[in-house]
Parts: sequence; C-alpha cells; structure tokens
Amino acid sequence: MRPKHCFLGFLISFFLTGIAGTQPAHESLKPQRVQFQSRNFHNILQWQPGRALTGNSSVYFVQYKIYGQRQWKNKEDCWGTQELFCDLTSETSDIQEPYYGRVRAASAGSYSDWSMTPRFTPWWERAKGL
Repeated sequence: MRPKHCFLGFLISFFLTGIAGTQPAHESLKPQRVQFQSRNFHNILQWQPGRALTGNSSVYFVQYKIYGQRQWKNKEDCWGTQELFCDLTSETSDIQEPYYGRVRAASAGSYSDWSMTPRFTPWWERAKGL
C-alpha cells in the first residue's frame, strides 16, 4: 500500500509546483521578440507582450547600454509605458557603437524578468539594408 501513496504524493506535488508545464507568473509576463528596428539611423526598440498579457493592464520598462558598459540606463520616456515600442534614436546616436536594449513588464503587481536584444550596431544595420 505504501508505494501507491508515495506515487499519489508525487503526482500532487508535481501538479502543485508547476512542473507539469505551467510557468510562474513572472515568466509568462516576460516580453517576447525584443529587437531593434532601424531605418535611416532611426532606431526603435520593439517587442511583443508576454504569453499571459492580453489586455492593456500591463506596463513596460526600457533600459539600454553600450556594449562593454556594466550599468544599464533607464529610458525615462519609456519607463512605465503601455506601448510596445520605444524610440532609442538619441541614445544610440554613435552609429559605430554596439548597443543592447532590454524590456520588462509589470501587471497586477508582478514583474517579469528582463528580455534583452541581441547586440545592435546602427551602422551595421544600415549597411545590411543597402
């Protein structure tokens, strides 16, 4: 009889802890497909909402940095925005520097982890489009 109870206990803990495929709330809020879009050195950070976000109740926080720097900088105009994009043209004005951007979401008091872009160099992106 004991093995049956052990298995039942395992199944209960399996489903209660989320191992069965559900994700923690902060993980399902995490913005998806975060990337820079550049046209004529006008550099826009874009993203898609996380899997759990369907309405307009979420806000986003944007940061950026130059490759090699340790500290991220807040983009004040996009701090707590409801938009799915942020204009980082002024912050990425040195066209030969490589940059990173990142976004996190908040909804109903829960915060996602940061979602980061691949390395972005404005000059390289411009050259690829020629």
